Amino acid sequence: MPANIECRVIDIVKKHDIVVLEGVAAHVDSAREEKRTIHAVGDGTFIVDGRRLNRRKMMTSKIPQGV
Repeated sequence: MPANIECRVIDIVKKHDIVVLEGVAAHVDSAREEKRTIHAVGDGTFIVDGRRLNRRKMMTSKIPQGV
């Protein structure tokens, strides 16, 4: 069953290049037949079943400075 977890960046640990996220909402669609997965990398890019999509331009307002 596909699910989506909406997150916000709450900290960036530069020493270890770690972005700490906080889940703010979850959505589940049990009727959805599509099984591909998408993962937000956190820098404006996304991975869809192994293929990287660059959406940095669209996500500019969501990306913390320095990322």
